[in-house]
Amino acid sequence: MKGLSRGAALVGVAALAASCGGSVPPETAAGIKRLTVVVAVVDSLMPHEITAATPNLLALKNGGTFYAQSRSVFSAETIPNHVAMMTGVYPSRSGIPTNDFIDDFSVAEPEEESLDIPEKLTARTLFTWTRSACVDSGRNPDFDTAATLSKKYLYEIFRGDALNPDRANDDPDVFNVAPDFHWDPQSSPAYISEESEHTPDTPTMDVAVDHAGADFQFINLGDVDRLAHASGEQARNGALENADVQIGLLVNALAGNWDNTVLFLVSDHGMDYSTIGPDGAVTTQPMLDALGACFEPMIAVDSGATETIYVLDRAAPLADRQAALRAARACLLGAADCNTLCTGTVRPTNADRIAHAWYTTDDAADTAGTMPASVDSKHPNLGDLVLVGGDGVKFAETPTHQIPGNHGHFETIHNTMIVAGGSPWVKKGVVVASSVANPGPFDRLPEQSENIDIAPTVAWLLGLGIADADFPDYAERGKGFDGRVLKEAFTQFESGAVAVSPTDCGRF
Repeated sequence: MKGLSRGAALVGVAALAASCGGSVPPETAAGIKRLTVVVAVVDSLMPHEITAATPNLLALKNGGTFYAQSRSVFSAETIPNHVAMMTGVYPSRSGIPTNDFIDDFSVAEPEEESLDIPEKLTARTLFTWTRSACVDSGRNPDFDTAATLSKKYLYEIFRGDALNPDRANDDPDVFNVAPDFHWDPQSSPAYISEESEHTPDTPTMDVAVDHAGADFQFINLGDVDRLAHASGEQARNGALENADVQIGLLVNALAGNWDNTVLFLVSDHGMDYSTIGPDGAVTTQPMLDALGACFEPMIAVDSGATETIYVLDRAAPLADRQAALRAARACLLGAADCNTLCTGTVRPTNADRIAHAWYTTDDAADTAGTMPASVDSKHPNLGDLVLVGGDGVKFAETPTHQIPGNHGHFETIHNTMIVAGGSPWVKKGVVVASSVANPGPFDRLPEQSENIDIAPTVAWLLGLGIADADFPDYAERGKGFDGRVLKEAFTQFESGAVAVSPTDCGRF
């Protein structure tokens, strides 16, 4: 199976898609049927890249339900969006709003690090919910989960809280568990340690195929994103074709229970190739250093097309911290003369291409810096002031960050969302069109999907029975999932807006 060519894999997808419409789902022991749910992420895949050159992806798109205007969460980066998929809540609640942040301010020169620290993830994951609802409760003690994630930082963020008993979750009411099978990509001989920190798609899918029997599996294929950053768009095209082959192999591996399978084929975010280069780079640290002579010192952490600015002295009075951030924002956006704010301060080159600059703590003296409610990513882990680049802008505090490909901003918020699989519950050949011709970056369209919709949809499919009041922050937030069940994709909702979960912990 692992040696199938692209053509052979395509035969598998096409044959399964064609044969499942009226078939009776197979039965397990004692006549109980078993639902298999898989969330497969092709990292940074954009909908328009699904073409005849990717026949397996195209077969799934045409044979399932495709959301034409699906959205990532902000910022449109890998870790926040994989967390959004597995938690169903926005970054303001999950604690994971970005890829990189500063955690330790006790040292003289704080350094950025990946936001892949499990105790920073303050929302329960599907791995935790299924363990509690199915295994611990005794409803389905055999329910098993798997995560085959190609990138090191994705492996790290879903390790759960048990491995670090001395580092409790930032929310004392949250204790996440790891998947039953949790593959470490660093264990692969093919793992690329320098810069990339991921295992290529082919050996990653080999592992995923070996665990296709899990009740729920979460997969990430990282080559499309990683090769784009390493070598540009041409390398990305080759990675797309190989990702297509690997998805074909996955479908073939699921063939034994295909009639009872729901497969989410998604991406975490898109990719921006518009005129990125030295002319599109914005470097803010020299400006921040100059402002430090008059205000609290600040430091910038760049993450592609977004950047976070922190006041270094976390114990400084709020008024002093806000004064510094106000000065930085005014200088960057051209709302005030930088040299007047502090002698010797120069506005950064290309600063006029910064689209937004928002505080993570609202400032009553500068309400224009309030983050829009629809973004919902206010969190201390996003720093004190978050900058969002416009089309073609990359923040680059060092020349090494001026790499090909870009994401994080609203130009890359559009992602791929396909609900497919052989289950007769999945609607076939459906395109959920946009109710707005050209939706803006802050538009949430009620008929469209977001990455936060995956967790509540999976929870509904598996019949986990999660109530709003079960969420640790319910008393504060007054709600459960931020996401919704993707009703447009399932036959159960043809007769109304409400439908009973079709399974009990995946059995029916």
